[in-house]
Amino acid sequence: MGAYNEAAFPVQIVLIVLAMVLTYLVFAKPSTRANNLMKAFLSFVFAWNGIVFFLIYAKGLISTFLGVPLFIIVAILFVVDIFVKKIEFRFPDVTWQKYLTIFWILLVFLYPIIGFALGHSYPKTCMSMAPCSLTAYAIALVIAAIPRVDRKVYVALLPWL
Repeated sequence: MGAYNEAAFPVQIVLIVLAMVLTYLVFAKPSTRANNLMKAFLSFVFAWNGIVFFLIYAKGLISTFLGVPLFIIVAILFVVDIFVKKIEFRFPDVTWQKYLTIFWILLVFLYPIIGFALGHSYPKTCMSMAPCSLTAYAIALVIAAIPRVDRKVYVALLPWL
């Protein structure tokens, strides 16, 4: 994780800022454009992690034979959904689901800070758009979108948890 974080730090910061902006857009100003931008973003970040993180930095059997294919499949599914429009990212209607969604997404963005507080120093801490936290972020977005969700995307995300 350390070598990846050092090499990809500027990209990670850009991805985190984009994720924050797009999260705001899909929840506060929902539109087809915001949905498509989020899907394109998620597709890029999953492909990025699949190629850069798993193929270049996290070499190993699990990374090569599980991480790469899963992340590339998820990236492709998000691109396909730009055209088939099964997923509609939105804020849940039920109050407790709204709070749970906010809590879950905040945890993803606070993940590095929580790691620092628990004694994980940079560059060994996990950033917000690294594979595990990215998957949690995507699952939170997909769960919030229920019932307008592509089950294939949801199922493809689950093995990583």
